[in-house]
Amino acid sequence: MAGGLVVAIDRKVPYRAKTMRAGRSHGRARWIGAFALLGGCGLGNPDLVFTSDVGVPVDVPVDVPVDVPVDVPFDAGHDVPVDVPVDIPVDVPMDVPADIPVDVPVDIPVDVPVDIPVDVPLDIPVDVPVDVPVDVPADVPVDVPVDVPVDVPVDVPVDTGPTCPTGQTLCGSTCFNLASDVSHCGTCSTVCAFPNAVAGCTAGACVVAGCAAGRGDCDGIAANGCEVDTSTSNTHCGGCGVACASDRLCAAGTCRLARDCRELLTRNPSLVSGEYTVDLDGAGSGAPGSVRCDMITDGGGWTLVFDSGITNFNQSGVPWTRPDVAAALVAPGVAAAALVAHRDALYVPLAAIDWVRFTLPMAWRTAAPLSVNNADEAAMVSFSGGPPLLRRLRYGFGNFLDNCAGDWLPTGTFGRFCVLPSPAPFYAAFGVGAPDRCVTSNVSWNAGGPTADCSSGRRFTIYVR
Repeated sequence: MAGGLVVAIDRKVPYRAKTMRAGRSHGRARWIGAFALLGGCGLGNPDLVFTSDVGVPVDVPVDVPVDVPVDVPFDAGHDVPVDVPVDIPVDVPMDVPADIPVDVPVDIPVDVPVDIPVDVPLDIPVDVPVDVPVDVPADVPVDVPVDVPVDVPVDVPVDTGPTCPTGQTLCGSTCFNLASDVSHCGTCSTVCAFPNAVAGCTAGACVVAGCAAGRGDCDGIAANGCEVDTSTSNTHCGGCGVACASDRLCAAGTCRLARDCRELLTRNPSLVSGEYTVDLDGAGSGAPGSVRCDMITDGGGWTLVFDSGITNFNQSGVPWTRPDVAAALVAPGVAAAALVAHRDALYVPLAAIDWVRFTLPMAWRTAAPLSVNNADEAAMVSFSGGPPLLRRLRYGFGNFLDNCAGDWLPTGTFGRFCVLPSPAPFYAAFGVGAPDRCVTSNVSWNAGGPTADCSSGRRFTIYVR
């Protein structure tokens, strides 16, 4: 068998016809015998050459594809070249249909991607890439149809509702301009509102657009709105930054003279006792005038309405010595309290005698206490700043016996003012020609002799506040 094997094929026609008539089983048997002979002689020899009986060499390909079927039909004519593969793999399927041409290459490409999904249909051409591009968005909804082309964006647009015009923002179901809407300023949920102010929205920020009547935004802080009452503020009277002079008070948005000593002290708490110019009727037509003020006793702010001074009264009824003060403060009820004291020449209360404070009696609004006859009235009285105590006020030009404790007499004119019982000021004898007396309510009207007479340094006073 060395050097090659030559097989002679009998091409005689009678034999072929005999073979055809005898049936395919005889021909197939002859072929099987030939293949057995070839196998025994080394069919895998690359130098093996088949020849016909006419001496024509038959070249058998060596690199036969691995999937060429070997079940070649045996009814092929003897004159048809049969290219028999030499290197027949042992794993060649034996059930390959016999009618597949044996010379058709069936080489499977070796560059088939190894990451082909196992569930890819078998009828997909092997040269079609099945690798999904790596740049496919990761947020592809899971319910996107699988037949969507991979190069088509799969981000489904989000339904954001109605579209707002330029410069507006959708809040709920309505569009607003967040740069200027006071109910949606800067954000949909921001509502502009400030105390005593008209709110506004500028460039998306809440601002004070205006103030209520009589109010002012004087500190420029929007959060506290219009914080100043410009109708009464002495530093912002009628408007921010408009300050009143030290002797004036802001009323109804106008700087004016204070009405009494109380308003003066409110305007300037550092004021001392003395004479001050006030406008007793406030915004009325009356002319300003001078009054005496006690800015110390019991918190200060007291305006003098009666002063015995150096006058020795001798009459049945003594009116207010400052009727203008009484008309402006006592009669209309501006003043609510009375302060009674014996004072020295500087109008400082005498230390040895208690001063007293009590609610202004209603009867005093219509008549001065020294101008009425025989009046007794209960009152809560505070002695030199002590707690209020229930006492009896006795005042008028009637007659009495000796001291504050004596009852009024039915006839006669003498006059007294005192508080029973107490060491409060006792003012007596102003209804007769005798010297007026300034003693205490717990002694006789004439106790102490001439040293107890009323004078410029021992005067009986009534202040109101």
